[in-house]
Amino acid sequence: MARYMYQFSYSQDSAKAMVKKPQDRRAAAEKLISAAGGELIDFYFCFGDHDGVAISEFPSNVDAASAGLAVAASGGFSKFKTTVLLTAEESVDAMKKAGKISKAYKPPAG
Repeated sequence: MARYMYQFSYSQDSAKAMVKKPQDRRAAAEKLISAAGGELIDFYFCFGDHDGVAISEFPSNVDAASAGLAVAASGGFSKFKTTVLLTAEESVDAMKKAGKISKAYKPPAG
């Protein structure tokens, strides 16, 4: 199964609700990801450009996208981003294939 990284920032209303009533949001993420056919691997709150990061596995891009769209449509987030993750082995395979096909592309020339 492929892995995906979700990066998210909560809306102001969601942040207020969590401060007023602290809650385990990992459980909510697990429920949704499971309903979409995936598995939650890790869930973190973080500093920086996003409030949190979740790593999940899904059998297909469609399954992963359905979870991301459901979350984004909830209105509970101000930012939501999905990134497909490659293992080190997959990235080496991609590099090898790029070496084989690189002559098929010519950059624009003036």
